[in-house]
Amino acid sequence: MSLLVAVGLWGASASGTAGAPGQAPAASDPSELPLLGYHPGPHDSVVVFAAHPDDESLGPGGFVREAVDAGARVTIVTFTNGDGYLAGVDVAFRTVLSTPALFVQYGARRQQEALAAGATLGVTRSGEVFLGYPDRGLAALWGSHWNCDHPYTSRYTQRDHSPYPLALRPGVAYCGANVLADVETVLRREHPSVVIVHHAADTHPDHWAAEAFVTAALESLALDGDRWARSVRVFHYIVHRGAWPSPRAYAPDLPLRPPADLEMGHVDWVSVPLTERSEDAQHEAILSYQTQITLLRSYMLSFVRRAELFDLAGEVTATEVADADLPMGAPDRWDRLPPAVIGSGPGSPLQHAQGSATLQAVTVAQSRTHLFVGIRLRRPHVRDAEYRIELRLFHPGGHWARLVLSVRPPRQLAAVRTLDQDLALPPGAVAESTGPRIAVSLPLEALRDPVSAYVEVATVGPLRVLVERTPWTMVRLAGPASGGGP
Repeated sequence: MSLLVAVGLWGASASGTAGAPGQAPAASDPSELPLLGYHPGPHDSVVVFAAHPDDESLGPGGFVREAVDAGARVTIVTFTNGDGYLAGVDVAFRTVLSTPALFVQYGARRQQEALAAGATLGVTRSGEVFLGYPDRGLAALWGSHWNCDHPYTSRYTQRDHSPYPLALRPGVAYCGANVLADVETVLRREHPSVVIVHHAADTHPDHWAAEAFVTAALESLALDGDRWARSVRVFHYIVHRGAWPSPRAYAPDLPLRPPADLEMGHVDWVSVPLTERSEDAQHEAILSYQTQITLLRSYMLSFVRRAELFDLAGEVTATEVADADLPMGAPDRWDRLPPAVIGSGPGSPLQHAQGSATLQAVTVAQSRTHLFVGIRLRRPHVRDAEYRIELRLFHPGGHWARLVLSVRPPRQLAAVRTLDQDLALPPGAVAESTGPRIAVSLPLEALRDPVSAYVEVATVGPLRVLVERTPWTMVRLAGPASGGGP
């Protein structure tokens, strides 16, 4: 994944507007990151989402300790028990014949480590929530295994229901609809003033999928009338991104910089300085994960620094245009649209070889009657490449539908329907490819006038191999909930 969410080009972001939630004042040294301008207090509720046990300590562990010390109510929600780590099971049980039962035992052990780490950070047992979903399966639950009529089966535990008694819903079926319902349940119960979750550009599929579930839940709740869900502060932390962090060693006196390829593109990184007490608590919490420290000690301890990192970037807003301003055969006009996502160039030999499937930018625009999605490639498209656009379309009341588009240049456009929520290709939808540009026009009326669209674009090369995908990006549209068309 080598795409950067470019929210700054679409308007003021959370850290760039006076009085905005989580506003970050400028740092005294221009070479340093701005500082987080928010400090938790006794009336705050902080909810931290982690895909696996240990993510909550690696990313925001020091901040959690400081929030607890400031009197805030802190809840840690862990999506999976990390029960799909083959090397971890082999080492923990000294075997090369891992069985489904051993993977379940390993997940239960990691859950106990999470409780110990949470206690070190000051989080009470009631503040620890385990959802019990399958490790290395969250992306499948977000996508192909959304509905519960055919639950997902973990390739490790061989279970399609949660085997953990400490889960929020013991025995819950492995499907995306259940994950979203559980996230919404916790959010409604805790009514948070701050949500801390994985970064959409984190390369671990469980991590970006966890972020997608949380973002979708907040959008659904906001459109269903929970106004706090629109104003809640959302901080994103990153765990996996190439060779980051550097150096991979215990270096508590060094600052923590964002991954190099995520410092551009108008992300809103802020630094969160830690007290010595909080830094020590994070260190001790990480050491609680002996199943992971045994194998990944240097990597895990490289997160212990004098400050943590959050990205405050949020959703973007579709550019308002007139239909006449975006004729399908005029790529120069599409190029003038500000991008929703900016590419950072080929990041692997495959991406370099398949330059026609490497994304430079994705744009989203809206007229009174149409939704436009533009894709700019690194090289002109090739005949056998496929470009997929997935839209989760949200409507007033929190209802949503999914539209998955397959584009094959120069003009072939089709809808892929695998879920009950999937829409057919809207009448009047068209695609046009010119050189390295792909333009798609969708009639809004056929989409039932959504008020927001959660967007991902993926490219598939001639060898039918996924080459690249964008981070999921929430795009605000001008619809019924916001007062009509633009």
